[in-house]
Amino acid sequence: MKKMRFLYLIIGIVVMATSMARTQDSQFSQFYANPLYLNPALTGSHSGSYRIMANYRDQWAGSIDRPFSTIAVGGDIKYNLKNAGSYSTGNDIVAIGLQFVSDRVGLFDYNTTQLSLFGAYHKMLESSTNQYLSAGFQFGITQRGINYNNLTFQDQFNGVDQFNQNTQEILPANSQVAPDVSIGIHYSITPSKNNAYYIGLAYQHWNQPNVSFFDRDLTVTNEYEPFNIDAKLTAHLGTSFPLGGIAAIEPRAIYISQGTSQSAIIGSNLNYEVSNSNGLSMHLGAWLRSSKGLTTWSPTDLIISAGVGKGGLLVGLSYDANLVGLTANRLSTNTIELSVSYVGNHDNDTKFCPVF
Repeated sequence: MKKMRFLYLIIGIVVMATSMARTQDSQFSQFYANPLYLNPALTGSHSGSYRIMANYRDQWAGSIDRPFSTIAVGGDIKYNLKNAGSYSTGNDIVAIGLQFVSDRVGLFDYNTTQLSLFGAYHKMLESSTNQYLSAGFQFGITQRGINYNNLTFQDQFNGVDQFNQNTQEILPANSQVAPDVSIGIHYSITPSKNNAYYIGLAYQHWNQPNVSFFDRDLTVTNEYEPFNIDAKLTAHLGTSFPLGGIAAIEPRAIYISQGTSQSAIIGSNLNYEVSNSNGLSMHLGAWLRSSKGLTTWSPTDLIISAGVGKGGLLVGLSYDANLVGLTANRLSTNTIELSVSYVGNHDNDTKFCPVF
């Protein structure tokens, strides 16, 4: 059993290396560019009839041979209940969405894949200022796996210079599946095109699914306790103030608490409308990410972002400059993130939440 405990320790280290904390999720710097991942209540929170989104995050590419990478692809559609002719529901909106997320750690090929179904109801509180109170849910199926071929054990050492012997380790199944449930609420008020306020709260991994490889193997069920992913609390807010007739300042903030890990991002975008006739716009932003250690908060990343929008299409790029440095070469631990979204039947005068 000592060898089994050694393997358990290795896999635990891999999981922690994914996020620098026990069972912490991946985080997107462009958090409003991935609204389904941020808060289930943002399902259908767009100014069109449907939305398609894709996000890619490449982390620490210069410091390790196979960097951490996260991909999210999804979409949502919404239906205005006033089309149903119901007086009681007025301009209320219902929405559904679907998202695929893949997170991979190059070391040992530890990977997490999730397919989720989303639903939300947007209750209009007041029409003249576009006030909405939204509630949403997420139900997902998460699969986690690891490649044992990349693991080396003590009994494989030939006593000279190589680990080329067969191992006697009893390995559990290298793949496991678990359900995942999240809920969220969101409030928005949009008095005018470039004047808006948003605030939301999400409680993710509500059921705290068991992600242990060992506890699912009948040969070791009585030897190991379940390893449950911590529930995650996410609070986010944003606002938009007009700056002249063609520009707006868009401050944003997000706070995440998961297990013993806490982090926050605060900053602002500048949205400049290049051409009102064809909907061409530019987005520039600067952000500071901070994390809480054992007792105090400290800055960890400076995030620079830029985006270009035209009609319902928006492309964003961000760069996380590491302020801590996990290696002597701090530049090697920086991160690049790309986002692409398209809103069909786009109407730029109505906003439920920030788009970038």
